[in-house]
Amino acid sequence: MSEHSVFDEMLGRDAQIRAPYQNFFDWFDKEDPKRLRAKNREAEELFRLTGITFNVYGRSEAEERLIPFDIIPRIISGSEWAKLSRGIEQRVRAINAFLHDIYHTQEILKAGRIPREMISQNEAFQPKMIGVDVPGGVYTHIVGIDLVCTGPGEFYVLEDNARTPSDNARTPSG
Repeated sequence: MSEHSVFDEMLGRDAQIRAPYQNFFDWFDKEDPKRLRAKNREAEELFRLTGITFNVYGRSEAEERLIPFDIIPRIISGSEWAKLSRGIEQRVRAINAFLHDIYHTQEILKAGRIPREMISQNEAFQPKMIGVDVPGGVYTHIVGIDLVCTGPGEFYVLEDNARTPSDNARTPSG
């Protein structure tokens, strides 16, 4: 990936509509930008009303923000999705295997691949989980893999968002 090139998912590098976007582009090109901005504001308001938010932890005030949302979809072809879904499934299995290791034999720590303090001093680490076998080996049930498309069929992971219930989780009542 070149530092100087930015890949446009809709237009590609040659400024031609990419096949997965053709039908969408035909519709999008005829839409009024004011109407799209209004629809975007409606979506944001709906997110606020229904509580589709997240907290930014690590700051003293744990700021609550709307989940990032764009009314312009990112369209992935069937072949791109087939490849991505296999990779995402593998990645989630790896995250759960890592968590199993951390809460059991800690081989990754013994091998010195990760500093022990990175785990033991992490506020998400739950020492009471050491030795606990979770059903199906699934420690994290909700995982969001943030991807960026850098070329046709070329994706990179920006970050993994894995959340599990904790002692500090908010209940619906508070």
